[in-house]
Amino acid sequence: MHSLNELATALEQPSKPFSQWQPQHCGELPIIINQQGEWLYGGSKITRIAMVKLFASVLCKEQDTFYLKTPIEKIAITVHDAPFIIVNWRFEMTEQGQVLCCVDNLQRTWLVTCEQPLVVQNYQGNDVPYLQLPHGCSARVSRSVFYQWAEIAQADKQGYFIQSAGQRFYLNV
Repeated sequence: MHSLNELATALEQPSKPFSQWQPQHCGELPIIINQQGEWLYGGSKITRIAMVKLFASVLCKEQDTFYLKTPIEKIAITVHDAPFIIVNWRFEMTEQGQVLCCVDNLQRTWLVTCEQPLVVQNYQGNDVPYLQLPHGCSARVSRSVFYQWAEIAQADKQGYFIQSAGQRFYLNV
């Protein structure tokens, strides 16, 4: 059995040192991430998953704007909601207890922890959980995953929750 830190390290995506990079804003690219988490360039879907993953690896949000950020340039793109969507999940046992592992639409796995909490936000008139990710990004929990969680959620006076890494993460406001 692994510790929570060992599991997080094993799943960790190579992180870019965004705080060390201070490039100039270079304008905008006609890249849109639509509400289904699809990446479009000039209106055409980017179908090469390796290209999307490369772009996703340099995506960050500063203030209310999403950027593709490198050491030498920072280019704004358009994101209609959250750049990623949680499409699958599983529990893993760690020395600190059960931890919820969420898989996004790029097949990356993220842990639900205090550092990456679930927060409930309004999406199209409904309260929907979002997983907060590094560098200001987030992933909206898909409807099918939400319904699966609703079946196993526990309840207390505050509402319905999923427990992960010893913490309660509420599925309602």
